[in-house]
Amino acid sequence: MCRADRIGGAGVSEAALSAALEALVPALDRLRAACDGGTLPMITIAGHTDDLAAITETAARLAARCADVLVLGTGGSSLGGRCFCALGRDPTAPRLHFFENVDPDGFEDALDGVDLARAGLLIVSKSGATAETLALAFALLPRLADARGAETLAEVTAVITDPTGTGGTPSPLRALAADMGLPILDHPPAIGGRFAGLTTVGLLPASLAGIRPQEVRAGAAGVVDTLMGEGPPADIPPALGAALTVAIARERGLTQSVMMPYPARLKPFADWHRQLWAESLGKDAHATTPIAAQGTVDQHSQLQLWLDGPADKLFTLIFGRTRGSGPSIAPPAAAGGGLDWLRGRRMGDLLVASQAATRDTLTAKGRPVRVIEVARADGRTLGALMMHFMVETILAGDLLGVDPFGQPAVEAGKALARQSLAAMAQESDAAKGRDEDGPP
Repeated sequence: MCRADRIGGAGVSEAALSAALEALVPALDRLRAACDGGTLPMITIAGHTDDLAAITETAARLAARCADVLVLGTGGSSLGGRCFCALGRDPTAPRLHFFENVDPDGFEDALDGVDLARAGLLIVSKSGATAETLALAFALLPRLADARGAETLAEVTAVITDPTGTGGTPSPLRALAADMGLPILDHPPAIGGRFAGLTTVGLLPASLAGIRPQEVRAGAAGVVDTLMGEGPPADIPPALGAALTVAIARERGLTQSVMMPYPARLKPFADWHRQLWAESLGKDAHATTPIAAQGTVDQHSQLQLWLDGPADKLFTLIFGRTRGSGPSIAPPAAAGGGLDWLRGRRMGDLLVASQAATRDTLTAKGRPVRVIEVARADGRTLGALMMHFMVETILAGDLLGVDPFGQPAVEAGKALARQSLAAMAQESDAAKGRDEDGPP
């Protein structure tokens, strides 16, 4: 429901979409050749199983010893794991707590209710030099050692980091882990953090939450099989998605893209996609701004703007098949009249009706909408969604002429933060020197 012949002037024309699809023919050839040559491991990892034993064994070790596992990481080192943990329903699994921010009050608040004597740590940083992750680790490792005993840290801790560091710089986190005797799992060196959801980075938290890594990879592999089948771009969903998103943005001047899952367990997926799209494509004044939303919540907080505000958005709605499921919502007699439309209905029926209402209201207003329907929110589905949107993002980068794998602006910000901290240290040293010298 994004084509001009369906929704009017805000839709993509057949000519613009066809041109984008045609441009993807050589792009798909390059992508397939890169997969065959082993230079796109974030895609080909879908078919790997050699790392799954270490993932499941580490998860079993931590789960046997910990009621809570504190996951330290930020950005791609955290968002993928959050997606999988939202699916977990194993009552025997440890509770996972994600520590990403270094606000001191938020840090202490997040520790409320966590018994460190029964807790463990999972520390994740590709470079091993992420300031926030190191700060969290330096703050929590001593507390955990006090609570559980320093000699037990190796039993209740795991570290995921690049074996060689980044840009030739050794990983400080790896050196720390080796010095403390903490178990280390390798972060795949050629896979950037935001593309790492299907690696150990995402699958170890998934396994801790009771999600089978094999099922996740199987879902991703199904997408790759279609990609490598050498069909035309229009028959490959991620390629069609890339052509659509780029063509309609160019032709109609769209500046924003809304990702709105209705199944509540997929809400973290919208956050994961926001980073993937923004950090991969937001270069050289390209890309639409990604917006993470959730149905039905944002029908009551954002839909007014989407319908009567600027017509500058593409909407991706993820629907769940929930008809006939959930608790009864039939109103009691005391509720009075006017509620006959709820008689005999269940909560899942209301979700289905709300999904359709949002789709139909947006398209009636001429807003472009694409719909992805999932049978269930589970590991296989999430693996497929992650792979679909990683491929879509890579192909969109090809159409836009940007490298989807770098992040120069992010690295510049990290460098400035390090310089600021160094300046603080110099000021502190200078002040200490003045204090030691005493008054003149």
